[in-house]
Amino acid sequence: MFKKILNVLSVVFLIIVVIIVIFSLTTRIMGNTPSLFGYYMFRVSSDSMEPTLMVGDVILSKAVDADEIKKDDIITYQSKDGSMYGREVTHRVVLEPEEKNGTYHYQTQGDASGAPLDKPITYEQVRGKYIRKLTLIGKIFGFISKPVGVAVFIGVIVVLFGYELISLLVSYRKIDEADIEASVEKKTAKDKNKKE
Repeated sequence: MFKKILNVLSVVFLIIVVIIVIFSLTTRIMGNTPSLFGYYMFRVSSDSMEPTLMVGDVILSKAVDADEIKKDDIITYQSKDGSMYGREVTHRVVLEPEEKNGTYHYQTQGDASGAPLDKPITYEQVRGKYIRKLTLIGKIFGFISKPVGVAVFIGVIVVLFGYELISLLVSYRKIDEADIEASVEKKTAKDKNKKE
């Protein structure tokens, strides 16, 4: 019973990992940010939001309507400014949003001491509003980002695939042995019937 549960769990885990990796890669290749039901995961890559968000933190953000973003909210947006052009930035809205000609404009700034004001952004640049830190996922991602983490991750995948492969081979061997035994018994019964 324990082996069956372990088999099911390992297969489910592998399927989920493969789906997430394929989904993330194809979405990134197409130049988009992976999302699921309007939720996005971002990884903090600079210290501009310290101490609120640290480098390496993984955060969950949600796509929201323009009027749902208020002063003091943390948002992630796609920058159109200089060296940051096209990159995703996570900063705090520091002034009440303004609506001009039907378009919302936001003034953002990092939380780090002495952080400069960003150039104002529009709603079309916003990817999502910060919901929470994903501490466990951040730790896993941080571990997997290191060479030892990559080795462990690959090792776990190899062990799980190996275990499944061995289980399949053992199952097929048992089926083959059972078929052979059944054939021998059938032949023996035929031979016995012929003699009678």
